[in-house]
Amino acid sequence: MTLRVRSVALSILAVAALTLAGCAAEPATRAPEPGPSQGSPTSGGGERESELGVEGAEVAPPLVAAVQEEDCGWGSPKLFAAPELPSGTEGALDVVLVGAWQHTHFDTGAGYEPVGEGTDVRYVFPSTERILYCQDVEGATQQAQNAAAFTLDGTEIVLPAPASGYAVVAWDANTMVWQNHRDGSHYLLQRR
Repeated sequence: MTLRVRSVALSILAVAALTLAGCAAEPATRAPEPGPSQGSPTSGGGERESELGVEGAEVAPPLVAAVQEEDCGWGSPKLFAAPELPSGTEGALDVVLVGAWQHTHFDTGAGYEPVGEGTDVRYVFPSTERILYCQDVEGATQQAQNAAAFTLDGTEIVLPAPASGYAVVAWDANTMVWQNHRDGSHYLLQRR
């Protein structure tokens, strides 16, 4: 009988280990937002079960890392619109930074002005370690693309020498303000 008890106990332990291993191997994904029939807060159907803990406390859904293709996106037009300036630092910079950005305005001390009509400058961050600088300037460059490794040191975008780099002074999910270390000017960037 002792042999049979050990055998059952080992079987239970093996099933538990496999179950736990299977749970740990699953990738973290964000659950789809519930619709009105699933009890969204606006439908009056109560709280969403997927965001409730044991005692009913709200639990944040897991974050999914942003993915950005290393491509200037020359097939899409330049952004011209002037978004509102970000007023603070909304979100973790290493998360917000990843993506494609359009340099839309600059300020050399006299207020923000639009980037020239014949100038299209884009910055693409496929990760927090790589940058693709995209420049299309009438009469100077034609859809030039230069990729490099960089370091994000706090709020500093540290580029390889001889580039001077930037300090990110304000940001939110869709806009950023950078200070150019070369001349002290500020750049307004908008997410593409």
